Amino acid sequence: MPLLMSFRRWWAAIFVGILLLPTLGHVLPDVAGPPPTVLEPEERWWEDAAHRLDPYINSTFGFRGAVLTAHLAYVRAMGDSLTSRVLKGEHGALFLNEDKALEQSIGQLVRPEPLGKLFDMVKLLNGYMTAHGGRFVMLVPPNGHTANFELLPAYARRLKTAPTEYDLVARMMKEAGIAFVDMRPIMAEAKKTGPVHWRYDTHWNLRGALLGFNAAMAAAGRPDLEVRPEDALEPPVPSFVGDLGRLSGIKPAEPDLDYPGKAPMQAPKNPVALPGVMPEVSKTDPFMPYAYVSGHPGPRILVIGDSFTQGLWEGLLAHRASVYGWMHHRLCRFDMAAVERFKPDILIYAPTERAMPCKGEPAHWPPTPKAG
Repeated sequence: MPLLMSFRRWWAAIFVGILLLPTLGHVLPDVAGPPPTVLEPEERWWEDAAHRLDPYINSTFGFRGAVLTAHLAYVRAMGDSLTSRVLKGEHGALFLNEDKALEQSIGQLVRPEPLGKLFDMVKLLNGYMTAHGGRFVMLVPPNGHTANFELLPAYARRLKTAPTEYDLVARMMKEAGIAFVDMRPIMAEAKKTGPVHWRYDTHWNLRGALLGFNAAMAAAGRPDLEVRPEDALEPPVPSFVGDLGRLSGIKPAEPDLDYPGKAPMQAPKNPVALPGVMPEVSKTDPFMPYAYVSGHPGPRILVIGDSFTQGLWEGLLAHRASVYGWMHHRLCRFDMAAVERFKPDILIYAPTERAMPCKGEPAHWPPTPKAG
């Protein structure tokens, strides 16, 4: 009598196939997922496999990316408020756990097509400014994961590889001869004498913002527009402020350092608007564009950026420009017509690192600037 009756053999084959699926997941293509938190089993794992081997298996199973991506989509659809949006690092540091910022900063996520669209758009802006006798600069404020890399969890630091998206953008800009500010070495050098990025917030602090502004002015060929730190910043004071702390409900165990801003870092209370320049947006839009007249001599400076420059640079722009403006990059889908209306002498494109890649196909790609 056969071990398995004929009508059951197909069921046995299907059952074995299902058991082998996780194994196939180790050799077949998978979607990108969060980086594994355990990279190898502990030493002598066979002596206590449940304790020393299971964490490794749980972090490296087959089709891991697809499974975790599906799980995340499920908990979001169900409205699970316990899904962590914040990653805990060393010494109490907090990092954003969204937009694949961690994977991007450590080189585990590289998206050539969106970066190619970014490059095409930047070439367009640079060509427009060159044709109109102005200067174009691209500057990228690093993710907190990049700026405070040494505070990332140990497993994330071990996963660091190159090139990262930031590396590729810096290389493309250099090869094209487009003015580009790589903030990473600037901030790394400045960190030797004090923090430049919040430990409990997604943003750079006022000192980092000032470093970025001065670097942009130097790259634009106008070092005379830089603002000295001693004129812009007070001595550091302890602070527990941070959007990541509020987002996660985690109370920082030790204070960060804050640099209160002096007059050049403070936005004017009653700025004079320049009408008819900026695009109209909803009154509830957190990224409200602005264009103002300062009332003193200086170049016309327009910044296309995000929350790293929206308010933190407003006082600096008012201090150095005759006309200054800001609008959100909208992931490469900003209003090019506003640039034409503003007629800047200096145009700065400043998306934060996690917002560099262009998202989707803009409705009017590529935007075509008009002369005059």
